[in-house]
Amino acid sequence: MTDLALPSGTRMTAQRRAVLDAIEASNGPFTAIELFERARRAHARLGLATTYRTLELLRRTGSLHALSGATYVRCSPKHHHHLVCLSCGSVEDTELCATPSQQALTRRHGFRAESHELEIYGTCRNCV
Repeated sequence: MTDLALPSGTRMTAQRRAVLDAIEASNGPFTAIELFERARRAHARLGLATTYRTLELLRRTGSLHALSGATYVRCSPKHHHHLVCLSCGSVEDTELCATPSQQALTRRHGFRAESHELEIYGTCRNCV
């Protein structure tokens, strides 16, 4: 796992540090509310809005990914996708990618892709 990175020029406040520490201590997916409750134990004056703003900053740097259902996972900024277990809720990174090529997108739709995200839902090896 890579270090959590805030955008350059972003001030590191005590509240943001509490959020980052709570993310670093998490094992697996978490919601913003779960993270807020954990981080608030370390910094009682932490606000929910600060938690959401920090999550958004981390999402923009690629340090976090927001899954559907308001769940976040810590991840590497390198290109990858997520395998989400519907049974236990675990999330695993995969570099496998089945997206169409840029040439196919342009030829068929006249579309130029900038990026893409993919989540595959199913059952992990531990739950099969």
